[in-house]
Amino acid sequence: MPVYKAEGVVLARRNLGEADRVLTLLTREFGKLSVKAKAVRRTTSRLAGRLEPFTHARFLLARGRALDVVAQVEVVAGHADLRTDLVRVGHAWLVAEMTDRLLPEAEPHPEVFARLVEALDLLAGADPAVAACWYALRLFDALGYRPSTDRCASCGSTLPEGAAWSPRWGGFACVRCAGDDPRAARLGGEAAAAVRFLLRAGPSEAPHLRLSARAAARLEAAVVSYAEARVEAPLRAARVLRTLEP
Repeated sequence: MPVYKAEGVVLARRNLGEADRVLTLLTREFGKLSVKAKAVRRTTSRLAGRLEPFTHARFLLARGRALDVVAQVEVVAGHADLRTDLVRVGHAWLVAEMTDRLLPEAEPHPEVFARLVEALDLLAGADPAVAACWYALRLFDALGYRPSTDRCASCGSTLPEGAAWSPRWGGFACVRCAGDDPRAARLGGEAAAAVRFLLRAGPSEAPHLRLSARAAARLEAAVVSYAEARVEAPLRAARVLRTLEP
């Protein structure tokens, strides 16, 4: 059976049959892949602990009829620390879900893979909302959805002071155009400045952003609404995160 190697991150998983799982991976070389982990739910499986969500690993994959099969796994970073904190793991699920929903199958995006690896590292120590929003904005940019921040995303006019964020039009919008988007919202100066900062910040700069709780909530809501407008469906992880709000 032909085999090949790939470096990837586990984005999601679902049970298959009595003991198998189907994993969704984002790989550096091949983009998003769905693969089968045989018998991984059995207590005797040697792969079980190496295939948890958010695990960054090197995979040996065997060609299969319907799905390729995980043959070997070498863990690079397990990110077990994320799973001990509900808020951090919630934001990790948000990052993984946005990646899964926005990327097509088998289309390499090495830049997105690199940003995902950096984001998972940031989530362990930085403000999780800032880390997740930094990743989301860089993801939008890499996929051609970069939000407009200097001119109205709809008509191209100069933005007024306090322009609204419009998920429908793709960024900040003037008063007239924002009126045509029922999800348009004013972010306030602090959150609006954070959007602009995170779009140009690298992984070493993003953690230095400090936001008030109100601004962080508005920033996260803006990013989530933007992603939901692109995938045309609610994000499950965002709904869970809202239940964790104090």
